[in-house]
Amino acid sequence: MLNNPIKINQHLYFILMDEQFDNFTVVEMRDAYLSSFDNDLDKNEARKIIYRQILRLQKRGLLEKNGANNARDSRYKKTALFYQSDLKPHPKGDSPARQISNHDHISECKDPVIHQLKERLKQCEVDLLTSIGESEEYMRLYESFPEMKEHLESQYLQARENSSKLLGQIKAIKIVLAHQKKL
Repeated sequence: MLNNPIKINQHLYFILMDEQFDNFTVVEMRDAYLSSFDNDLDKNEARKIIYRQILRLQKRGLLEKNGANNARDSRYKKTALFYQSDLKPHPKGDSPARQISNHDHISECKDPVIHQLKERLKQCEVDLLTSIGESEEYMRLYESFPEMKEHLESQYLQARENSSKLLGQIKAIKIVLAHQKKL
């Protein structure tokens, strides 16, 4: 383990600590990050925050950039050093999200139902990103190994079905959450 703890935005910390969240794009990370907020945080500002954090972790050798030359299509993968490092969530972010986060935390403490729904929503959204990544990987594998078509096709269809179920769950949770907030 590395000696000095590395402080990162607390929302990103929880996203990155999910073992299934790996091999992601900046946009996928941004979407997972935005899902941790109630209101409409500016997507462009969120993307900048995410990109700065990703670059910082990449420079320290915790993330590895794979793929495309342009930042939009590049994928980032956790390295072995990532798992050995001492990452610490830091509540003070470098964005206006910090104030939103504090406000959300106060309201969550007042209503445990809303808190539970938000946690469930976050988990479903992370699972959805994982499922989408899985189906995309099956497509890439099929292009590389067409002789495995039958097996890869069934796995791809299963991942897509799982994505559809997760989308339904997300929609249901958002509807219930909106209703709960009106009460």
